[in-house]
Amino acid sequence: MVSLFAAVWLIPALWGAVSGYWRGGRPALNVTDFAKDIGIAALTAAVPIYMFHMVWAGAFMNVTGGYNALGSWASYWTALTALIWFPLMVIAYIIRATRIKNADR
Repeated sequence: MVSLFAAVWLIPALWGAVSGYWRGGRPALNVTDFAKDIGIAALTAAVPIYMFHMVWAGAFMNVTGGYNALGSWASYWTALTALIWFPLMVIAYIIRATRIKNADR
């Protein structure tokens, strides 16, 4: 059971970091571009993370018989794990963008 909950936190965290790292390949030149890049990265991370939560919450609720709350539980876990994957996404974006800008100097 511990490995299940570790995966529930680890997979979204890795996916968020990869999304931020991917969008950091084109560093933003101003705050508007930065916000746009973070928004795109958040959307590309949130959809697969929500789908991941639908799968594991669906499997868990299939065992417990609680299909009625499937959507709300998946939304709850996606929002809760956003406290981890969103900051990691922003940090990965900043690290890659900073490295690229420093390499251009």
